[in-house]
Amino acid sequence: MIDPNLDHVGIVVPRLESALEALSSSLGLDWLPLFEGTISMHEPDRGSRDFFLRIGNSVQYPRLEVIETISDSPWALGTDAMILHHVAFYAGNLAADSTVVSGPCPIEICGVGDDHEVPKIFTYHLQGGLRFELLERRSTR
Repeated sequence: MIDPNLDHVGIVVPRLESALEALSSSLGLDWLPLFEGTISMHEPDRGSRDFFLRIGNSVQYPRLEVIETISDSPWALGTDAMILHHVAFYAGNLAADSTVVSGPCPIEICGVGDDHEVPKIFTYHLQGGLRFELLERRSTR
C-alpha cells in the first residue's frame, strides 16, 4: 500500500550548485551532501541504460530533491529554468504497488536492481501530466 504522506518534491535544474545556492538564499534551506553516481534504469520503450545523476536533497521535510538536467532523459529541460518535476511517496511493496498503479498511470522509467530485476529503488508514473514517484522504503529517513 502506498503511504499517502509526501516524502519529497523533485525539481530539475540547469546547474545544480547555483540552484542550491539560490534556493538556500530564497527559502533558507540546508542541504545533505550531494549525491553523484551512476544508476541503472529501465524505460519501457527504450530498455535499460545507465544515468549519471547529480542530486541535492534538503535537510528539511518534506525534502526538496534538486536534480541536475540530463539531456535525452526524463530529466531533460527545454529551457534554462528550474521546473517542478515530480512528487514522491513511499510504496509498501514497490513492485506490487507499481503494478496496480501502472494500469491507469504507465511507468515512465524505473530503477534496475543488481540482478537486473525491475522495478527497484523507484518508479516514475505519469497521470494526466502529473509525474509521481514511488520509492522503496529505506531503513532510515
